[in-house]
Amino acid sequence: MSAPSLGWGIAGVGKIAETVVECLLKATSQRLVAVGSRSMERAQTFAEQFGAPRAYASYADLVADPEVQVVYVATVNSTHHDIAALALRAGKAVLLEKPFTLDQAEAADLAALAARHGTFLMEAMWTRFLPHIVELRRLVQTGRIGQPLFGRADFGFHQAYDPASRLYSPALGGGALLDVGIYPISWAVNLLGLPSGLSARAQLAPSGVDSQVSAILDYGAGGAQVLVNASVGVTTPQDAWICGTEGMIQVTSPWWRPASLVIHSGDQVETWPQSAVPAQAAGYEYQIAEVARRVSAGELESPVMPVAESVAIMGLLDTIRQDCGIVLSPSS
Repeated sequence: MSAPSLGWGIAGVGKIAETVVECLLKATSQRLVAVGSRSMERAQTFAEQFGAPRAYASYADLVADPEVQVVYVATVNSTHHDIAALALRAGKAVLLEKPFTLDQAEAADLAALAARHGTFLMEAMWTRFLPHIVELRRLVQTGRIGQPLFGRADFGFHQAYDPASRLYSPALGGGALLDVGIYPISWAVNLLGLPSGLSARAQLAPSGVDSQVSAILDYGAGGAQVLVNASVGVTTPQDAWICGTEGMIQVTSPWWRPASLVIHSGDQVETWPQSAVPAQAAGYEYQIAEVARRVSAGELESPVMPVAESVAIMGLLDTIRQDCGIVLSPSS
């Protein structure tokens, strides 16, 4: 996608890093200049696979690379704060994989650090930049369905229980809420703003993290209610709806990937887009281009995914975790 070309460094060499780098190379003008991992062997393998000139066995060396302008942090949840902080202190722009951090305190610390160092920071909530989500937000905000009163979004898949895996380990920041629950919650906040209250229930795995969680986001008297659900124990429909006084909009499944909208207004049904949009890559290219544009313009955040909103959303996740007794670390 069209955006000024910057030098990117990748912190972490897992599956999500592979997918994002594939999008970066296939569908943007950005340059992959370095890869960092705690394992030199894994860093070198990743660098060779994607043509990165340099590989590092430490994140400190990665952020010290003078050609790295943006650091994309793609490590496990429990390490997000520390690696992002390392990059921010080095003066690098940071695209930080969701969830932003483990809790609101860590998120607020990163926000303050970015402001103090005058560096760009954004949570990698890539779904907000997908064309169909941009159009959905426009339709809701311009009153296409009247006053929104109900919404629903879910994200669930089946993963067999393994207490050592990142999904079920408290020490790694596991659980459905942080892994996929943040998607529908951020979706609701993107459309309607922060709720005035919420209630939640969870099913806990033996390790103490949530295998499934459901929450109702409440927008007060006369406002909307949004039901969100996340699971790593069962596969769910993975569609989304927003319903108002003059119509409703369905986001086809899976709603969190490039998808279409079905707009119901009275007896009329309209599909957006009217013709298929040619696929460029997996969809991460839109957020990559956004980061490049903002950083090149000297901006410190994106208005589509502002830092303060990421901090506030982590506060919502904290509330859900506390209400449901979800364990995030051995000491919590």
